[in-house]
Amino acid sequence: MVAGASLLEHVRFRVAALQRSGMRRDDILASDAVGIGRVVDALATVMGGFVYWPYSDHRRISEGPLVTDSGAPLVWRPNPLVGVNLAPGMPHEPPAALPMRLSVRLLNAMANAGPQVRALADARADAPPFAINSQTIGRLGATLRRRLGIKRQSLRFCAAPAESAAGILLDILPAIAARQVMVVPNEPDPSSTTIVRAIGRYHPDSMTLTLAQATALVDTPADEHTMTAMRQLHLLIADTCPVPLPLRERLTTMVGRLDIAYILAESGDAYLL
Repeated sequence: MVAGASLLEHVRFRVAALQRSGMRRDDILASDAVGIGRVVDALATVMGGFVYWPYSDHRRISEGPLVTDSGAPLVWRPNPLVGVNLAPGMPHEPPAALPMRLSVRLLNAMANAGPQVRALADARADAPPFAINSQTIGRLGATLRRRLGIKRQSLRFCAAPAESAAGILLDILPAIAARQVMVVPNEPDPSSTTIVRAIGRYHPDSMTLTLAQATALVDTPADEHTMTAMRQLHLLIADTCPVPLPLRERLTTMVGRLDIAYILAESGDAYLL
């Protein structure tokens, strides 16, 4: 669990460490962190004026041609690389000391969101990242807190995949806006079994799931204790495709409140229903 002053202290330390490493405003923080590190990196980019790009595969950073302009933003990899064949003689240093030029593909994705880019995310696993600007982030944070009626200082289980738009926009943002206590799993994409066990153990007040996660959840066995906790849960399903009516009807009887959010990959925005 993470909340309050301890989270802010971690974030400030992370911002200072990145700045000492050479990060400047509008540089990209490419982060493969999970658990609490995911929340810290996301908040550090907002506070430090960086761009947050969560990813689960380091090879995606270097896909396609790189921008050759010496003034182009750099991509910084904050965590040690695992299983990467470094060139002979290259020191095994933390990747924050190993800058890479931004790829043309990512630069084009950022351009669609305007000059105030603060996050790059995947709308779905097989889609290229899309950019989200700071105005969208601020508007969604306020909208989620007001329209969804999330209780302040309540408990949230952050289950949406770490590198997804649902995970950034509609999972972490509500928690921050409502000053919730966050339970963050050490899995980038928690399984339905992990989610069911967490519901039974923590009795979270709210949770965000993708369509695939929600579909798997209804077919995962749960004991009566967990079902009781689920009937008090405020669930938000966030995805790029419509939620089938049978799934809506089934979930409506299982949870205390069900909301739907559609994420538009083309514009980096989201609509709540």
